[in-house]
Amino acid sequence: MTGYYSTKSTGRNFQEICSFFSKYDSEFNRMFSNSISYSSPKIQNEIIALCSQNVKDTIFSEIKETGFFSIMCDDARCHKEEQMSICVRYTKKFEVFERFLGFIDVSQKQDAESLTSAILNFLEQSNIQNVPIVAQSYDGAAVMSGKRAGVQTKLKEYYPSAIYVHCMAHRVNLVVIDISLYVHFSRPSTNFKLKEMQNKLNIKATTLMAISDTRWVCRIQNCDAVYNNFEVLIEVLNDEVDLNKDMDVAQAIGLLSSIQKASFIIYLIILQDVLKVINILSNQLQKKTSTLGEAANIIFGVIQTFENYRSSNKFSEIWSKITNFAEKHNIPIETPSRGSSSKRKRKESTYLRDYCTSTTTGNEYSEFDESSLNISDQENWKINAYYRILDAIITSMKTRFSSESLHLASSVDCFFKLQFKESLPFIQHYEKLLDINIESLEAEMTVIKNSIQNSDFALSDVLQKVDQNVFANLYKLLQVALTLPISSASCERSFSVMRRIKTWIRSSMNQDRFTDMSILHIERDISNIIESENILNNFALKNRRIDL
Repeated sequence: MTGYYSTKSTGRNFQEICSFFSKYDSEFNRMFSNSISYSSPKIQNEIIALCSQNVKDTIFSEIKETGFFSIMCDDARCHKEEQMSICVRYTKKFEVFERFLGFIDVSQKQDAESLTSAILNFLEQSNIQNVPIVAQSYDGAAVMSGKRAGVQTKLKEYYPSAIYVHCMAHRVNLVVIDISLYVHFSRPSTNFKLKEMQNKLNIKATTLMAISDTRWVCRIQNCDAVYNNFEVLIEVLNDEVDLNKDMDVAQAIGLLSSIQKASFIIYLIILQDVLKVINILSNQLQKKTSTLGEAANIIFGVIQTFENYRSSNKFSEIWSKITNFAEKHNIPIETPSRGSSSKRKRKESTYLRDYCTSTTTGNEYSEFDESSLNISDQENWKINAYYRILDAIITSMKTRFSSESLHLASSVDCFFKLQFKESLPFIQHYEKLLDINIESLEAEMTVIKNSIQNSDFALSDVLQKVDQNVFANLYKLLQVALTLPISSASCERSFSVMRRIKTWIRSSMNQDRFTDMSILHIERDISNIIESENILNNFALKNRRIDL
């Protein structure tokens, strides 16, 4: 259903569905057989638009009732069009909602000025331009995050209190190291062989997933899949080489050679352990209900975990797992000699001395220290592989999640713990916008803190005791703190829907219909309870050539 007229006698999905229903429903057949059947593309689009508007009106009403919201934006390409997803985050009392409002076609211009204008026009059309924006979240693209002329800076000219939160889920994604074995096993023929061999060896069927920018969990799943299916992978690759039928047999030989090296399984098992920790952070940052304070705590916790790994005997456990795995698959563990490498060590440019640079684990592997060649294999791999990976991740996380960027997050966390002085940066930022009385707020925080019997209380304990009429200042600030986004993951989710709705056979679908259908699908918890009577009444109010 693309929403336009077709001259073909077949291929019109909506008409075909109506014809099918008319065969089994006499009342439906009577209406559909009339000369005026209300099944034209124009009527379809009107009904879809009315349903979509009903959903949006519900969201807009909730936003206005709260009195403020956060905005999240991201863009993706779909059929040669650049679509910007607009999502909002707000609270009803203390319940957090992240809602999708629509797509904007920004194909013509993607500069900061044009994108800001597109967002402002969208807010005006939605009639929420006068509702204060308390925060904005985008990815790290310069056009969005630029401090001088980015969208976040230009939007602050209209909404001064809208602090910018760099999507933390994207930051985690930049820290993670990819694996590339998926590419070979993504082809149907090879993937079939993989599953067939799994069945023969009585191994639980798992597949190698595509490395996705929007599904961070696939990286740890890939490591687990390779580890658990290592025997199967060897068998499949050997079969391909023996049969010599696959046009990519050379790649199979290369993969076979690579994965049977000690370096591969060592890095695989190290990354498997490391990515499990990062995956905890990734999952937390993608939760719709996660708060900025919770994010700060988990980020600090993950960094501390890796620092503890470096100073503990954690690698002894990993090394035991490595040696058992290598022995099972007859792979000798050996330390490469730097002198045996034909690669010349690349000298780092002096221009990069003051910058945080990154490299591949393979490049790190080729640069083993000569001083470490006289120690044991375990100690050698610990120094030259494990420590280097940990150091790279710790450095990257501290750089991307700097103390400056987490300053407000830490302040929000202190506010949730009712620590008045430590949460002043957060309080003072929204003091004027919310007309907060600082002295009254301090008293309110003290009373609530003293009324909670348990000193080790949770945020839920605070929320249960705060009454809007009694603790007015605290209530408003708690709502704002819950409204602050930690990522633009909701925008990423909308892109999955975008590709399901606007497939290649629906590529000509107009923008309004595309957005309306996306809203109905994404916000189906609202669209599923739409009163059909309201839609019919609104439909009847429109100008018609005949009376309805």
